[in-house]
Amino acid sequence: MKFSITRDVLLKNLSHTQSVVEKRSSIAILSNVRLEAKDNKLVTTATDNDIAVQGTADAFVEGAGVTTVNAHKLYEIVRKLPDGVMISAELSADGSRLSVSGGKAKFSLACLDANAFPDMTTVEDGVTFELSGDLLRRLLTKAQFAASVDDTRQYLNGVYMHVQGDKLRFVATDGHRLARAEYPLPEGAADMPSVIIPRKTVGELRKLAEEAKNVTLHVTDKKIQFETSEVVLTSKVIDGTFPDYERVIPYDNKLEMDVSRQSLLQAVDRVSILSHEKSKSVKFSIAPNHLTISANNPDQENAIEDLAISYDAQNMDVGFNAKYVSEIGQLMDGEDVKFYLKDGNSPVLLKDPNDMDTLFVLMPMRI
Repeated sequence: MKFSITRDVLLKNLSHTQSVVEKRSSIAILSNVRLEAKDNKLVTTATDNDIAVQGTADAFVEGAGVTTVNAHKLYEIVRKLPDGVMISAELSADGSRLSVSGGKAKFSLACLDANAFPDMTTVEDGVTFELSGDLLRRLLTKAQFAASVDDTRQYLNGVYMHVQGDKLRFVATDGHRLARAEYPLPEGAADMPSVIIPRKTVGELRKLAEEAKNVTLHVTDKKIQFETSEVVLTSKVIDGTFPDYERVIPYDNKLEMDVSRQSLLQAVDRVSILSHEKSKSVKFSIAPNHLTISANNPDQENAIEDLAISYDAQNMDVGFNAKYVSEIGQLMDGEDVKFYLKDGNSPVLLKDPNDMDTLFVLMPMRI
């Protein structure tokens, strides 16, 4: 195997693939990136056995072949070479070493047999449809914030993508907060199986979608694949049943409070400085046209800030996690945040008046 490729093209390619590789894997081959050179293309593939990312780039191939080398080492070599330099790579006759050169620098990397590299990129026939990269990134971003992290209930450690009527929905919850984003059902998606996309996959996919004009989705009940013009991301889906989230969405909350999004974000940010370090709780004291946000901590310190709001119902106090309120506000685009309330002990529904297809639910905290 012998090929040459410009540094910038290879760096972009490797930036996608190496990010899924665990630096310290108990299986040596999973620390490597698979390199296949043929037909004036270089195909790079990396996997952690749950996610695989495959990138294709133009290259000048003098000799076709395939091997694997340490992903992070190769990425760092390419990253630290000068912009615009041409990189040449050649596999030794016995396949044990890959020589890499760029400019005046030369490197010799140990190889592992590509036959031992797992094939994660094959996906059985499923449902195929397309979304714009910007739309997919936006839907995933708004849902992912509520996904659990390292929960023993695996089905909460991801984003639930499913069809609901004439909508494509993305939902996540950790039991304390819930996010639901939806979009009119794309052509071809009606028979899509419901799947839970792992949190790590969602993070990689958001980066991929940010660079792509369009993303083609191939969905089965075991795997999901996202394909752009340059990169293919394949992932296992979480084996489990997502909870009946609809029953916790408080559609019957009738008390509406409108507050300036920026004013809310700034006030919560300031007041939470003196909140309890672990709980990050802040108290919302709500009265007609007036909101007081306050916090205190075990050191007997406290903070308080008043905001003008639109609200004309009874007084109530509600406790919130300041971090969750801030994250929801940052995920919105409009000037205001709309709260739908019932009382100080019930879940609260939040919406962006400019994006009524997205909703958030927060469980109140004890105050």
